[in-house]
Amino acid sequence: MDRDFQGLGLGSVLMQKALDVARARRKKYVWLGVWEDNNKARAFYHKHGFYPFGNHPFVMGDDRQTDLLMRKDL
Repeated sequence: MDRDFQGLGLGSVLMQKALDVARARRKKYVWLGVWEDNNKARAFYHKHGFYPFGNHPFVMGDDRQTDLLMRKDL
């Protein structure tokens, strides 16, 4: 991501739009995967009410990583 756009609140605007769409479609929850070592992203999702509920492997080239699965109940 271009650093010129970080810290402007755009992520929160986009998150709110995604949550609004999910609610409009009567979803009970939303979930996502985030790299376990991406602490900044994990803090962002936690701030928006997501909590971890599992994990799964994610392969990037020859590098096997772990993604945390995070969920937000609507």
